[in-house]
Amino acid sequence: MSKGLLIGRFQPIHLGHISAIKQALKEVDFLNIGIGSAQLSHKENNPFTAEERTEMIKHALFEYGIHNKQYKIISIPDINNNPKWPAHVHSLIPDFDTLFIGNDGIVKELFEKYDNISIRKVKEEINICASKIREEMTKNGEWEKYLSKSTVKYLKEIEGVGRIISE
Repeated sequence: MSKGLLIGRFQPIHLGHISAIKQALKEVDFLNIGIGSAQLSHKENNPFTAEERTEMIKHALFEYGIHNKQYKIISIPDINNNPKWPAHVHSLIPDFDTLFIGNDGIVKELFEKYDNISIRKVKEEINICASKIREEMTKNGEWEKYLSKSTVKYLKEIEGVGRIISE
């Protein structure tokens, strides 16, 4: 059974994340979804807790027909030690063959430099990022169109927009 890993902060999970997850699941039998910076919450760039992000991911994937037997969500707290970070990830998620990335950022750089895992870049089918969504929330803009219906509903339930505006 092939297993992959996709790491994101999911602040919040958006349609671009869902596209990346769907692409990864076309290539592997099982996907580990790592919630990066899991220890951070109630901050400007990290407004939601790891538990809230987990709930958003579960609801959004269910909405898009992705069964919970196809994935596992694991929290990955930061350790602030770049050379040791890939080993830290492996200690939390020991079983994956392929790392899926959405951009050429720090995750790719660290795994290329300090690990020997296969890295696959997913296609950016939807041009959106969570920071843009949070910015739209602060401006009372059109943020909902970038999220699943279940994520919008959950954010309203936890008063997530108000949390972002007050940060």
